Amino acid sequence: MEANPRAARARLIREAAEALGFDLVRITNAEPLPAARRAIEERVALGFFEGMDWFTAERAAVSTDPRALLPTAQSVIALGTFYLTDAPRDLTVPGDPHGQISCYAWGDDYHDVIKARLRQLAARIQRIAADESGDDLAGATRIFVDTGRMVDRAVAERSGLGWFGKHTNILTRDWGSWLFLSEIVTTLDLEPDAAIAANCGHCTTCITACPTGAIVAPQVLDARRCISYLTIEHRGAIPLELRPLMGNLIYGCDICQQVCPVNHIVERRLRARDALGPGSAGETRRAMFVARPDVGASPALLPLLDLDEAGFREQFRHSPILRAKRRGLLRNVCVALGNLGDAVAVPRLARTLRSEPEALVRGHAAWALGMLGGPVAEEALMAASVREAVPEVLGEIGFALALLADQAESV
Repeated sequence: MEANPRAARARLIREAAEALGFDLVRITNAEPLPAARRAIEERVALGFFEGMDWFTAERAAVSTDPRALLPTAQSVIALGTFYLTDAPRDLTVPGDPHGQISCYAWGDDYHDVIKARLRQLAARIQRIAADESGDDLAGATRIFVDTGRMVDRAVAERSGLGWFGKHTNILTRDWGSWLFLSEIVTTLDLEPDAAIAANCGHCTTCITACPTGAIVAPQVLDARRCISYLTIEHRGAIPLELRPLMGNLIYGCDICQQVCPVNHIVERRLRARDALGPGSAGETRRAMFVARPDVGASPALLPLLDLDEAGFREQFRHSPILRAKRRGLLRNVCVALGNLGDAVAVPRLARTLRSEPEALVRGHAAWALGMLGGPVAEEALMAASVREAVPEVLGEIGFALALLADQAESV
């Protein structure tokens, strides 16, 4: 054992993590994160997490205290996994409307990919502890990937993995913000890393680029206006005033990351590295999250409206997109079709309004028909106004017919 046992353990764990494919590895202590707790509590009180019932002040007390998750914890290992891959983001052409999916969801579900690695790393930690102590039960761990009770970004910041970007994501020098964050809380006493002295300076590009104004202040997000929240977590109707601002985004949103100057630097560097050919570090790391043929980065929208529950589950099996559920994804598809303005979608939307079993989807199909306009759309809406029995859908139909009336008056 080296003269500094804490540093020796940290070195062994860092080497093991890098061998498993983690791109960034940092370590911090298991002390509470009071600033993160206060920030969450303030945002909960302001209603910024409205609709996410699990995001409570009580949860903040647990998620910002590693020892609430593992009482004998001494250290937290913060890990970053780069996920950016190359694919066409928007394949829309006249007569063939396509949507856009956030690039983290192009491939297989990252939870499954990263959890498998975390379990291997946790086993390695336990072996290190057992070798040192002679106790096979030494080195207890808890693993976390995104959905677990751990404030990933606060841990990442304190460990020196990166800094808080104004878009609320963690930014890093080598990989930008295109990272999946994960953690291992452990009873091992490890040498901690220091936080880094970096910030976004005067740049506010991400704030001004957000279509819905969801970044209400540097590092402060009102989730109720965030396209990622609206297309994934939100279970009800998307607010009328936000729908036209969503473009053809049907699952998540990368805009605040795409415009980030730090990410631009990272992407240029990686393209130069990948130009060296197969086997380069950047290409190898990104290949794990390459777009699946059945999901893609920019799927055709009209076929998605034909998916029943079984078809949805089959097409998006092992994909993060399952989280939105069928009704949520088809709701988003209707909004995208309304925004794209391509009349080719009218017959399919009319059929959706007529025969779709989910009222939420029928309502958004009505809105899209109102946005697209034309005699076929009007006929479908008028027929639905007589047939429909659900008040919320009738309200959407009424709004869509009013849109058509306004369009007629403006001609």
